[in-house]
Amino acid sequence: MRLYPYSKIQTNNLKPLLISARILGLLSYLLFIGALVVGLIGLLGNSPTTYELSGGIQATWPAQNTAGPAIILALWSTVSSLCILAFSGLCAAVVSCEYQYTSAHK
Repeated sequence: MRLYPYSKIQTNNLKPLLISARILGLLSYLLFIGALVVGLIGLLGNSPTTYELSGGIQATWPAQNTAGPAIILALWSTVSSLCILAFSGLCAAVVSCEYQYTSAHK
């Protein structure tokens, strides 16, 4: 079992395009996983901060609001990863059609 994208596609003439489709597919998967991690860290990382002041007094400041930017970054990363995955799928489809066309005419 091979774990890289488009492992069942074969080609004789378009090897660089197939390699780039595989690299783009892997990049898309990694970007999607990164988007999930950033979104979860942004949502779960909002905890208040306690500071020690002079004389034994402690002050609690509200958490920085990082949820909004994290969600926006996660959304844009998800959209980008889906666009990259669609483009890599299109490249793999071209390679597959070329292989079927050239193998049928031999």
